[in-house]
Amino acid sequence: KPLYVRVLKGALRKFRILLWIRTYSRVDLAADVRAGLTVSVVLIPQAIAYALLVEVDPVIGLYASFIPLIVFTLFTTSNHVSVGPFALISLVVASVANGIASPDRTDAEYLQIVLTLSVLSGLLQLAMGLLGLGIIASFLADPCVAGFTTAVALIIMSSQLKYLLGRPIGKGSMPETVVNGLRLFFTGDVNWWAFLVTVSAFLMMYGIKRSGQRFLPKVPLFEQLVAVIFFTAVNYAADIPIEAIGLLPTGLPSPQLPHFPASVAELGKYLSGSAIIAFTGFLVSMSMARIFSVKHGYPIESNQELIALGFANFFGGLFNAFPVSGSFSRSALVSSLGGGTPMHGVVQAGVIVLVLLWLTPLFRTLPFAVLAAIIFAALQSLVDFSTAKLLWRSSRADFALWIIAFLVTAIFDVQATDIFRDVTRYPTAEVPPHVLICRFDAPLHFANAEFFASSLRKRLRVMAAQGDEPTHVLMDCSSIHTIDASANQVLRNLISELHKNDVAFILTNTRAHFRESLAKFGTLDAFIGENNMFLSLLDALENGCSRPRQPPRKTTPDESDESATSIDDGDRSEGGRGRHVDEDEDEEFTGLERGRPSTGNNGGVAPAPVERTQEVRAASDDGVSSTRAQGLESVQISVRHQGTM
Repeated sequence: KPLYVRVLKGALRKFRILLWIRTYSRVDLAADVRAGLTVSVVLIPQAIAYALLVEVDPVIGLYASFIPLIVFTLFTTSNHVSVGPFALISLVVASVANGIASPDRTDAEYLQIVLTLSVLSGLLQLAMGLLGLGIIASFLADPCVAGFTTAVALIIMSSQLKYLLGRPIGKGSMPETVVNGLRLFFTGDVNWWAFLVTVSAFLMMYGIKRSGQRFLPKVPLFEQLVAVIFFTAVNYAADIPIEAIGLLPTGLPSPQLPHFPASVAELGKYLSGSAIIAFTGFLVSMSMARIFSVKHGYPIESNQELIALGFANFFGGLFNAFPVSGSFSRSALVSSLGGGTPMHGVVQAGVIVLVLLWLTPLFRTLPFAVLAAIIFAALQSLVDFSTAKLLWRSSRADFALWIIAFLVTAIFDVQATDIFRDVTRYPTAEVPPHVLICRFDAPLHFANAEFFASSLRKRLRVMAAQGDEPTHVLMDCSSIHTIDASANQVLRNLISELHKNDVAFILTNTRAHFRESLAKFGTLDAFIGENNMFLSLLDALENGCSRPRQPPRKTTPDESDESATSIDDGDRSEGGRGRHVDEDEDEEFTGLERGRPSTGNNGGVAPAPVERTQEVRAASDDGVSSTRAQGLESVQISVRHQGTM
């Protein structure tokens, strides 16, 4: 036969839907519709919640539950695996994407990185399947997988402590995050509304699930959807002072090609990260496929599953979806409801289409705390120490594999970075308590100095009113080129006022000309002090803001390398990383505190977030911003600066 005929037949054989659709019956359709409709009720809240782990907009989680499910149905050999957003793969994607993203990336740029990873990981999975590499799943020891899964479940839970406590938590490794969370809890620095909602939602889901298992074991009660509907309605009626997801866009995603790296070095980062995502996603999905194939007595093909997952991620990336994998909880639900073919995935996708077209406005007041509770509830079954106990009794060698996989994953999960972002663009960013970090994107002169000072005072009053008494003001001067005599006097008055209230005033990223002007006016020595000037935001935050207010003084020669450091105009150092400051940046005050946004023409120094690791540490991308995220009622400020550059 001609080569093209053989190639065409080989390609058609990969469409496994052609094998079972011939015998598809009304009985099969009824079972798949029942299973698909039921699972979609669980999928919707999970998709929104797991988008938080990837650090993208919640609607992207719904996009990841649309095209990938349809494509996977066409190629899979498993009748019960339900693909889509999954906690483990979501955390891996976030870790890889943050390792690639630059410190000054925007939300759109970060999303492009995630979509590129989805396309590349799909291509890698497709290539692995065509090359017959599905057999590699057989060589990974079960104790390693069990230890890794337990550790990752704990890491994901720890990442949600910020929503449980309603306060930012500087993350490092999982133990560090837990310790920081416990410190906040025992010191009482907690948004008790967020804590109450999270615990209540978790207990509600747990109670409904246990009651259903006892009294209605064969009837799904949709405890996650019940919690979402209940607390969304309560928050809509009572306006609880906690964060909500806000208005989600309606409509279906349109296809687009993601950004592909231009340099070889950048391509290497993408490929290595995509390989991690591809391998992890395949292991998760294949493990589930094996479980249900044994339970229901039908064969599966590991290479074909690689191809199915690869196509799902590839086309998903083209339609604004992050990488997906199989979900054990949803797959188990398909199995228990009698789903008999992969068609249940198409039914789930159909429900998601309805949600995207007409129902997304209903989620506007859904609290992040409820999504955190859903993640806690979904992952508790993955925290399995019984396997370790069994291995300890039966095989010390296998126990050693389990404990090594667990400890390496739990302790060295994510390392901290020093990235600072505007809270308007990164509303889930982490901030330290009692510290106001601000940036003013213009020179200080007679026309704008009073506006700057009054805005800063207003933001400090907001902090105090919300119970977060300010102790430090950290000012990023990377965009302040000069200061005139009028502005200098205003700055002196402001600093004196702060000092009277025992609030420290710290400068960082000072330009040479700006620092020289402060020195000529006498403000540097008399009001600020070289001991209160730092090279980078990270250095200032970790060293200057961790100590009580210090009176101004000159540094010694040994200290001058660590503080009192000016940076020549041009390339700036922000957070220890090189950054070029564009002198034509938009001079706009923009900020958003934690919670539901409301607009107003109030003017002011707006809050910027601080996040470590895959968080954001602080600093505005435009205008004046500051690190505040109180967890209370939101304020959005957008006042055009009236001065000139």
